[in-house]
Amino acid sequence: MNPQVPSNPQAIADQGERIYAERYKAQFEAEHLGKFVAIDIKTGHATLGSTSDEALESAKKINPNGLFHLIRVGSPGAFRVSYTSNGNNDWLYR
Repeated sequence: MNPQVPSNPQAIADQGERIYAERYKAQFEAEHLGKFVAIDIKTGHATLGSTSDEALESAKKINPNGLFHLIRVGSPGAFRVSYTSNGNNDWLYR
């Protein structure tokens, strides 16, 4: 989706938020309130789960090398985190 992959947590979060707002927000907030969504900022693909772990693990099965931004659907001030699966499994908090 995006040939230029962000290299810092804020850029990852910003891109994940943009993808979510443009593609998924309206539908997910109407149908999946309270669930978690992992947005792969490399592909734009969204994976839902009942928990943050479930959403992220499902997303990693689809793309083990993805770069993910995690959002709780419908919770603007809630838990938000970006995650990279580039071998070192670092969490990048915002």
